[in-house]
Amino acid sequence: MMNIDELIQSAKRFVLFWFLYAAIIWLILWLTSLTGDQNVTLKWHVLILLSMILAGATTLALEIQKQRRDAHLTLFIEKLQDLETTHTHTAHVLMHPDDTLAPLAAAINNVQHLNSRRIKIMQEQSSTMETLMDNMPLGVLQITTERKIIQANDQASQLLDAQQNLNGQHYDNVIKYHRLMELFEQALKQKKKLRELVKIDDKTVDVSVVYYETRERHFELLVLMYDMTEVIQMKDMQTAFVANASHELRTPLTSIAGFTETLLNGAQEDPADRQQFLEIIQSETKRLLDLTDDILTLAKVPERARSLQQFNMSEMVEKIFKAKADLKDNLNLTLKNEVNDTLVVHQNKSNFEQILTNLIGNAMKYNRQDGAVKVSAMVTASELAFAVKDTGLGIPSDEQNRIFERFYRVDKSRTKSIPGTGLGLAIVNDLVEQAQGKIELTSQVGVGTTITVTLPLQ
Repeated sequence: MMNIDELIQSAKRFVLFWFLYAAIIWLILWLTSLTGDQNVTLKWHVLILLSMILAGATTLALEIQKQRRDAHLTLFIEKLQDLETTHTHTAHVLMHPDDTLAPLAAAINNVQHLNSRRIKIMQEQSSTMETLMDNMPLGVLQITTERKIIQANDQASQLLDAQQNLNGQHYDNVIKYHRLMELFEQALKQKKKLRELVKIDDKTVDVSVVYYETRERHFELLVLMYDMTEVIQMKDMQTAFVANASHELRTPLTSIAGFTETLLNGAQEDPADRQQFLEIIQSETKRLLDLTDDILTLAKVPERARSLQQFNMSEMVEKIFKAKADLKDNLNLTLKNEVNDTLVVHQNKSNFEQILTNLIGNAMKYNRQDGAVKVSAMVTASELAFAVKDTGLGIPSDEQNRIFERFYRVDKSRTKSIPGTGLGLAIVNDLVEQAQGKIELTSQVGVGTTITVTLPLQ
């Protein structure tokens, strides 16, 4: 719809064309009459009517062309405004190649196409970055030079034990760890990257603070935080394991070397001494071999095959009892196999036998004279639970939480004469964890110990 100003302009154009066409027609008719053509008669009503028709047609044509041009300009403006948004599916402007506005339409179409591609790339990059932020095992903070946190992922909130949303907050209002804020300030003042292990509550966190330029003369801090607690604990455990293994290996080797040297220095001439020393060397050699086997077994637990077999558990218990007959006779132990004769287990047979062997072996070694060892089992809808109970020395309550540590042995003053490597229960614990089971211990000094293993049915 045209407004008043446009109507006035159209009326002016109509009047102008009317007078122009009237003058042209009058001039043509007047010139024709001068040539002597008597058939041409100048009629004013024809002149007026014809000039009005021509003026109206010209005005209408120009108005249609103007409206079409205005419509195209409005469309161009809308397309240019769309460039300010993130729309990527806007249609192109289609015009005939001969149209005077066709070059402008082509230029706008090209700009729109390039803008759509850039927006898609930015959206993909943003989605990728958001996915990385949400799933990487790092806490990430993005901080402006005004000390304002503009981005923080969930891992950062968890590491910092944040009670509120970190985004949009000044870090000195939401972070309570003094050393961490000192690192931020140092990086901002020194304008360089800093890295340090920072203690955050009971966690040890590797903190990297990167000072970088986002655009010309605009800088920010990127803070990366990785929880190193488990890594450090594992490293400490490995160091302790190597130290303990070296000590345990050195003890029998020292004994073997010492008695061998004594024999070579003349003790072999005395048959009684020779026999005694050779028996000690044999005993220490067996201890060394047992220790080596246990270390290798422990190292291979994560790599052991997980194939499953069906086997009779009661028969396996009897087999282990027979293999330990010498130990049974030495202490005059009573061995009780209370596992149902028909119980068929579907587990990794090698691992299961290793667990039972170590548990029964410990129950026998740390028992008292004329004591007893009992093995029982129970099956539920989803689990197999079996227990090895002894009437032996028992474990003090303050040592029970360490019993599954590698090389740990209960009160060596009480167990010094009992052969063992200190790795048997550690192997059991690792094998049970590998099978996604659990292990429980109940013990009382002077009464005995019961170790219960629960494994999911396969």
